[in-house]
Amino acid sequence: MLLSRIRTFKNLTTTLKPLQNNRYYKFSNAEASKDAKFDRNAHFEDPVNEWVNPSKRWLIGGWLLLCAGGVYFMVLLGGYTRLTHSGLSMTKWKPIEYVYPRNQADWEKEFDYYKQFPEYQHSPIDLEKFKKIFIVEYLHRVSGSTLGALYVLPLAAFTAMKWVKPQYAKRLGAIGGLGLLQGLIGWWMVKSGLDRPKPEYQQKPRVSTYRLTVHLSMALSLYSLLIWNAATLFRKPQHLSITPENYKTHLKFRGLGIGLIHLVAINLLTGAAMAGIDAGKVFNTWPTMNGQIVPANLFKASPFYKNFFENVVMVQFNHRNAAYLTYAFGSYITYLAYKSNLPKQARYICYALYGVLNYQLLTGIVALLNQVQVHSGSIHQFNALNVLTASLLLCHSVRKPSVPYRNYIKQFV
Repeated sequence: MLLSRIRTFKNLTTTLKPLQNNRYYKFSNAEASKDAKFDRNAHFEDPVNEWVNPSKRWLIGGWLLLCAGGVYFMVLLGGYTRLTHSGLSMTKWKPIEYVYPRNQADWEKEFDYYKQFPEYQHSPIDLEKFKKIFIVEYLHRVSGSTLGALYVLPLAAFTAMKWVKPQYAKRLGAIGGLGLLQGLIGWWMVKSGLDRPKPEYQQKPRVSTYRLTVHLSMALSLYSLLIWNAATLFRKPQHLSITPENYKTHLKFRGLGIGLIHLVAINLLTGAAMAGIDAGKVFNTWPTMNGQIVPANLFKASPFYKNFFENVVMVQFNHRNAAYLTYAFGSYITYLAYKSNLPKQARYICYALYGVLNYQLLTGIVALLNQVQVHSGSIHQFNALNVLTASLLLCHSVRKPSVPYRNYIKQFV
């Protein structure tokens, strides 16, 4: 009896082995044949069909793109809030029931709250000025709450109607969780400007430059995740554009795109550090920093890490040079794209990237020479998001194809 069962098990293993191999190599016969030719019409499933109802992918992609647009607006509004010094005008955190002042008595009550905190005590303002900055911060907070509802309610509906499949619903739910965390980080940041007097590295009471950097980083991460997922739903699968002739080029540009994203991220983070300590108000000359290529006092803060966040000399030096490096690297990518056999869509994205990089360099110089006035600073921040968007779309256009297609196309490369 035992020997019979062992023979049966061996026979079953022998039968299943080809099927197991075929799970990873759907074209095992072609692989074995030396004369196999690449079949452009070979059928591969679109991975997106495992995430959403195929007939609803454009609708869900449009919703994600709308949410990404909301984050885009929030980042711009947050930058404007910072430039106009409006962020500390609302001294309480009530995400749902905070009511906009309706009459003179309500305004005076809000103003009395504001007078109790360091910003007013350092730089007193009148009620009319307070109204202007309060409106900006109020709009920023209401926009955040509205965006949260715009994301959570449709996601719950799409999941309930099974337009979004469980595996993908978890991913989108995690993005929603990050959005909730972003709201908490926002208040954590604001609280840093309310609970203590002016820190040594800032000229006036402001939010912590460290917390500001975390807040911006989370916002940009949310924006990137939404853009990436929306683009995946809108675009055709990679196996329709990648061929044995351009596969190696595709891999090369994927590596270049990842490198570019890291450089853009460094630029954005050093830009947040610039805003956190008003580092754009000094060294308002270009191309040198008050006549110096490498200015003095780059390392005057102690401990060493504080130079990257609290030392205006180092912060501006880093932001300038990160911008030059990003511009040079982006220009190099565009040159390679022009000479390569990349698909047209990816090449056109490279050309668009080069355009926004040029404009970003120009707006940065103009903002610096004008001591980062509200209008010039806002334009610079606006175009920084365009640079990030172009970089994300470039990486997405050269993303990895599905595993079955990668295994198939490697036979012909």
